[in-house]
Amino acid sequence: MSLFEFWRRTEERLEQLRRTNQLRLSPAQVSRLLGDSEVQTELQNEGIMSLLPPVGTELFRRFTPASLEKIRERHEAEERKQQNDQVTEKAPSNDMAAGKPLPFIYGDPPPELLTTPLEELDPFYQSQKTFMVLSKDNIIHRFNCESACFLLSPFNLLRRFSIKLLLHPFSRIFMLLTILTNCCFMLIKIKSPVLSGILELIFMVIYTLDVLVKVVSRGFCLGRFTFLRDPWNWLDLLILTTGCVTKFVDLAKFSVLITIPRVLKIFTVIPGMKKTVEALLQLVKRLADVIILMAFCLSILAMIGLQLFMGNLRQKCIIWPPPLMENITAGYHDNMTWSGDFDFHSYINDPVNHYHMPGHLDALLCGNSSDSGMCPEGTVCLRDGRNPTYGYTNFDSFGWSLLSVIRLMTHDFWENLLQLVVRATGKSYATVFVVIFFPGCFFVVSLILAVVAMAMAEREEAGAAEAKQKEEEFRRIVEVLKEKEEEEEQASSRAELPEKRDSPQKKNSAAESQSNEQEQDAVKGEPSRCSFIHVFLQGDCCGCWRWIKQRCYTFIMNPCFDLGIVLCLVLNTVFMAMEHYPMTPSMEEHLSISELVFTFIFTAEMILKLVALGCSGYFKVSWHIFDFILVVGSLLELGLSDVEGFTVKFRTLRVVRLARWWPSFHMFLKMIQSSVGNVALVLLFLLFLSVVVGMQLFQRDYKDQVCRIAMDCELPRWHMHDFFHTLMVIFRVLCGEWVEILWDCMEVSGQATCLVFFMTVMVIGHLLVLVLFLNLLIKSFSLEKLSSPEEKGRNNLQTAITKSSTWILDHIWTFQGKKNHVDPDHKADKDNRKEYVALDFVTSDQPAVNGNHDNHDRAPVAEAEVEFNSPESEEEKEQRSEKLQDEENLKENTPEDCCWESCCCPFQSVDTSQGPLRIWSNFRRACLLIVQHKLFEGFIVFIILLSSTALVFEDIHLQSRPVLQKVLDTADLVFSFLFLVEMLLKWIAFGFKKYFSSFWCWLDFLILDVSLVSLLLSWMGFNTQYLRTLRTLRVPSRFQGMKVVLKVLVVTVPAMLQVLLVVLTVWLIFAILGVNLFAGKFYYCFNETSEEYFLPAVVNNKTECYSLIESNMTEIRWKNTKFNFDSVASSYVALLLLAMSHSWYDIIYASMDSRKVEDQPVYETNLYMYLYFMCFITIGCYFTFSFFIRSFISALQQQRHKTGNHVFMTEQQHKFSTSMKTLFSEPNKDVQRPQNQCHARLFDVVTAPCFEIFMGMVICLNMVALMVETYEQSWEKEVVLYWFHFILLLIFLLEFFLKIIALRRHYFSSCTNIVDFVILIVCIAGLFVADLVEKYFVSPQLFAVLRLTRILWLLRLIRFSKGIRMLIVGFVMSLPALVNIGLLLFLLVFTFSVVGMFNFAYVRKEALINDLLNFETFGNSMLSMMMVTTSSAWDGLLFPIMNTPPDCDPLKEHPGSVVVGDCGSPVVGIIFFATYINLFFLLVLYLFSAVVLETFNTRSPEDPEDLKLLSDHHLQMFYKTWRKFDPDASQLIEYSELSDFCDALQDPLRIPKPNNIKLIQMDLPLLPGDQVHYVDVLQALTAQLFGKSGQSDALRARLEEKFFTNPSKVSQEPISSTLQRKQEEVAASVIQRAYRKHLLQDAGDKETSHPAGGGATGISGATSQ
Repeated sequence: MSLFEFWRRTEERLEQLRRTNQLRLSPAQVSRLLGDSEVQTELQNEGIMSLLPPVGTELFRRFTPASLEKIRERHEAEERKQQNDQVTEKAPSNDMAAGKPLPFIYGDPPPELLTTPLEELDPFYQSQKTFMVLSKDNIIHRFNCESACFLLSPFNLLRRFSIKLLLHPFSRIFMLLTILTNCCFMLIKIKSPVLSGILELIFMVIYTLDVLVKVVSRGFCLGRFTFLRDPWNWLDLLILTTGCVTKFVDLAKFSVLITIPRVLKIFTVIPGMKKTVEALLQLVKRLADVIILMAFCLSILAMIGLQLFMGNLRQKCIIWPPPLMENITAGYHDNMTWSGDFDFHSYINDPVNHYHMPGHLDALLCGNSSDSGMCPEGTVCLRDGRNPTYGYTNFDSFGWSLLSVIRLMTHDFWENLLQLVVRATGKSYATVFVVIFFPGCFFVVSLILAVVAMAMAEREEAGAAEAKQKEEEFRRIVEVLKEKEEEEEQASSRAELPEKRDSPQKKNSAAESQSNEQEQDAVKGEPSRCSFIHVFLQGDCCGCWRWIKQRCYTFIMNPCFDLGIVLCLVLNTVFMAMEHYPMTPSMEEHLSISELVFTFIFTAEMILKLVALGCSGYFKVSWHIFDFILVVGSLLELGLSDVEGFTVKFRTLRVVRLARWWPSFHMFLKMIQSSVGNVALVLLFLLFLSVVVGMQLFQRDYKDQVCRIAMDCELPRWHMHDFFHTLMVIFRVLCGEWVEILWDCMEVSGQATCLVFFMTVMVIGHLLVLVLFLNLLIKSFSLEKLSSPEEKGRNNLQTAITKSSTWILDHIWTFQGKKNHVDPDHKADKDNRKEYVALDFVTSDQPAVNGNHDNHDRAPVAEAEVEFNSPESEEEKEQRSEKLQDEENLKENTPEDCCWESCCCPFQSVDTSQGPLRIWSNFRRACLLIVQHKLFEGFIVFIILLSSTALVFEDIHLQSRPVLQKVLDTADLVFSFLFLVEMLLKWIAFGFKKYFSSFWCWLDFLILDVSLVSLLLSWMGFNTQYLRTLRTLRVPSRFQGMKVVLKVLVVTVPAMLQVLLVVLTVWLIFAILGVNLFAGKFYYCFNETSEEYFLPAVVNNKTECYSLIESNMTEIRWKNTKFNFDSVASSYVALLLLAMSHSWYDIIYASMDSRKVEDQPVYETNLYMYLYFMCFITIGCYFTFSFFIRSFISALQQQRHKTGNHVFMTEQQHKFSTSMKTLFSEPNKDVQRPQNQCHARLFDVVTAPCFEIFMGMVICLNMVALMVETYEQSWEKEVVLYWFHFILLLIFLLEFFLKIIALRRHYFSSCTNIVDFVILIVCIAGLFVADLVEKYFVSPQLFAVLRLTRILWLLRLIRFSKGIRMLIVGFVMSLPALVNIGLLLFLLVFTFSVVGMFNFAYVRKEALINDLLNFETFGNSMLSMMMVTTSSAWDGLLFPIMNTPPDCDPLKEHPGSVVVGDCGSPVVGIIFFATYINLFFLLVLYLFSAVVLETFNTRSPEDPEDLKLLSDHHLQMFYKTWRKFDPDASQLIEYSELSDFCDALQDPLRIPKPNNIKLIQMDLPLLPGDQVHYVDVLQALTAQLFGKSGQSDALRARLEEKFFTNPSKVSQEPISSTLQRKQEEVAASVIQRAYRKHLLQDAGDKETSHPAGGGATGISGATSQ
């Protein structure tokens, strides 16, 4: 099943589950089902009917001592059968499992039997010494019928009371409240030890009583369904054990063992959460294969980093000792010699002597290569000291390298790691990240996403299949019951026929009495008209009031009323968005007046609706309740506007009201509402558990060891000393930001505890977030059925808009003097009628009984390459194909008309086939041959690539290189001329009509026009660098793969515009709220000389800051942050940073420090403003992203439905992908066993599975040996590892010799063996030639990486794991799509790098723009844009671009350049990065979609038979051969021709002659006339090839879909088979042989009997004489 198929059936599946949950039988149907033996006999084939007791037996029977005796008798009988091996295997019913509701066939039990022991209904448990109890909602519970703890029998009053208490709803509510109260006290630090001890004692008593109730009711451990048999009850034991241990032992940090089980116990109290957790655990089991593959891939990447960058991050700039030290003789690096008492190593290890950049805690890293980071003057680059970030960022050992790789995989602060590596090793090593690390991490993450999605899809499909089965059984039961009822009604009607005459009078009297009773009941039940409650709810006591109510109702139901309200909401939103800081007093006054007006309008709306509908009618609609809350809140906001500290802004929520008339927005709100489920609750409780555990583990450490992470010994912003800060930390970890907090935690608390805690929170949290995300996608289809009433049909707003547009159009046409205006609705109906007629005409070959009722069931016939059509001779086919080929060649070589038919060209009707114009026709034909030639296309592609490459050299150094600039200018002229010639040739060859009908030709035309205009402007002295970047847009038109992706991009983007509008609206709400909360509050007084903030005690507000400025302190400024909420536009930029960047801390810090407008910020004075950002990340990012992905997948599904092919591949690539799947699926051919005895034994050794397992263990040892390598390891360790690698190499060499001897030339026929041989050669070269290569050629690190290739031997073990093999097959099949998308990604990065180089080359170097990351050269620009690809730290690149005077110098001169100033352009920068990030984000979605699609398309490992179906290429070959033997397309051939047919096939299906014996063994079905069918032959050949026949129906469906558009109705009932026919022939020959033998014997007896008779007669005659 493909992803699109699963996505298409989502709505149907959810509707199926909804119907199944509502299946109920009436009490009459249940009684008939249980009491009618005929019904049960007719339904005996249904699986669920096996659960019913015999007819006449009571259904729900109390569990009594007699019941216990019967169970013991059954159990003894079962044991006797087991001893005699006569027992039949039974399984418990899935419908009657414990914890599930009672099946619908039983109906509802009597209320008095709830929480009462009953006899088992499941036949499996009727002999298992158990009894069942039904709780509320008919939930099944099972208990052991043996005595609990050997004391309490099932009939003991105490045990029965415990069962009732255990299953009572109030006990569950009480336990839930107890756990929640205990969780609350966990957060409160109680200073009194006595009170703390009392509370702990109370909780322990409650938990102990809960355990006692469970043990008394269930038993402890012996028997089924006892206390310890349920793993959830182990939490109770853990709670009691840890609670008792803490009374005697101080557990310190291990006190979390008390907290964890108590919080997890809440899952046992809420059944829905318990099932969700169990489903998640099952999901984790499905992830076993991908977890193993992930560990393997991450280990490989970690070892690559270990070998490449070991010790490199220790290189730092050391301040050179002053020249006054005369005891220094000379030296450099390790060759320095020092005299006297000067300790050089202590000097370079002292952090005081390390060079630090301002504001950085770590020393400046450097390298000794030409493209690495350089040290400033007075410093030298040395390798010593600790690594950056407290020593935790390094590749010095396998563990730290693995941590860095995980950091890269999660994209957490990876840009810092890239900068450190590039600065220490060089820019060339950035390719390691692009080529190795990023693809490897993408491979792991995409497969995890695909497997989780597949697991959830399979779970949904299994649930839907079970629901479908239940619905079919229910439908069958209802049908049988209805049939029985109809039969009884017919019988009773025949019996009561004489009584029909008296029935009308009885009916009339009964109807009269019933109507009288109803009138009396109505009179009794009708309240008094003037009662207070009726007046308050209905408001129709007075006739005058009812008249007013009717008029108000008519007014509010008018469509124009809704249109007016919507316009008011839109205008109110516009006015709210106009607020900004600073505003003039008049602007504030106008906005306040507008707010009063809109508040009055919406209050009047509420009053009108209350009057028209009454209170009861008004508050029945949820939207009215929301409107009422908003109006009341707005009035309170107006009344309390002067109250200081009141910041609640109800009016911003008025935008949400638009969702009532906006279906997409309404669906988004429904999605948020549907997210409140069990998965979300599990995520919230695990979030709470993580917060509590984090506090208990690290609270004291952060307080005691704070000086190790803070210079001022004050707690940093991110710590776990209190609840709210710990909540901030955990939320940040769930957002993917964990590594920086992990460093601080390891520094204050220890490495092991912090690593375990953070990795656990990150893995479990991200898995739950992913599951919640997929649940939202699956549920989103059911939301369309939950739409508001206004969405069904045409709502009032649509009606009002239609009427308004019609009225406006009528007046416009009347004004123009045209009377006959056509109604749009009438025109639409006419168009629809025309469309229906056209559809009827198309499908007129089908009988249309009910119009075009069946038209929607007909699917168009797919075109196939080869089809079974009417019989046609070979000569006719050849003639027709030659004719078509000639026509196509003539059409291709003949140019089309130059202009359109409507063109007024005078040469349009001139005959060019004769006369002088024939030369022009021949010239056009010659031009057509030129432009269609492959060499011409290749030359144009080369010129396009060359022109794009020329842009690389236009950096800031170009003006200092006049020769290069002249070459580029000349090349620009040449490129423009060549493209002009290309366009002219295509104009002549194709003509204007065909040329301008192609989008790509239009694009080339426009780009060429821009190039010519840029040449003209450059000659006039203007700068036209920006226009030359359009050259790269020519590239996609020449590569089919990129064109396919661009086509999908163009199709999907417009389809998601409405979703994008919803997202912008949601962000608008947060933007307006951000303006109301933070406008003007991010300003601060700053000393630019000392780069320090003023404390509030020194400068409290803007006035005091300006007073300091006026006192000639020019270094002081009243500044604003670059990203703020002073207006809606700036709020959008800030929200974009929050959503698409990992470096959003500055905005959050400014908000938490904000006080009032124009006040100096105070450290964390407004801490709870963090909740605003938490809400935005949850609603504005997470839910909007889910909504966007839903629309994205729907758009891809529509594109797949239109094209019918893979959405990201060309047809050739799709064939390659299918062939790769076939290659991986086909088994390897076995090598023949040698005849020589010694050779054969060696062959058996190397081909034995034990040999492969042994070599796998050796490879694992090799992997471990590579892992234990560390930086600065001892000389002894190096020697041991060297000889260990040498021994392993000898083992691999011995394996090679054994296999080459045993397999001979067949060794190199296997790709695996060839790879082994290459790896062996490389390893030998790396071990013995490393020193020579290091001295004379390249760095030995490359050979260290080549040594890692030996780990590829582990890939041979993949064939033992079907799951891992299928994952790799899915990823390999997606490689063509990944290549197409990757090329487009590279083009995007290339283009934006050039644009950035042209626009931001001279901006001021600050934040992330430095000597390595900048836009000065193409390499640096590519490196900078590569960092932005994952939305990481792009705000650091945007920050300098946002500089305007006085933050930059607009008059600064740059040596060697005419450009002046280092200021940026904020608008251009925001547009540049926002466009790049969104495009790249969409293409990355394509990458993940390609992998997920292909992983879904690969079959599950549990169904390997599907892999054995043949590919389309094999089916084509089979059919072409079949057509030669079956020219009439009858789908049958003679059995006598089968031998020739099988010999004529190609491999792998070919069976060469002699093949009669094999054909007989295939046991082919023989049809009348000794004929065989094509499907039977193909299935037999498939079984012959793969060893087992499989999926005949699927294979037949594929053949008919692929090749047979009109399959003939051939009788396929076989009369015999080839094997049976052979057996009949053999039997006939045996019978004939025996009969001949019998005849010969009889003839011989007759021949011998006559001479014998004559002799006897003579003797007797002689004697007688």
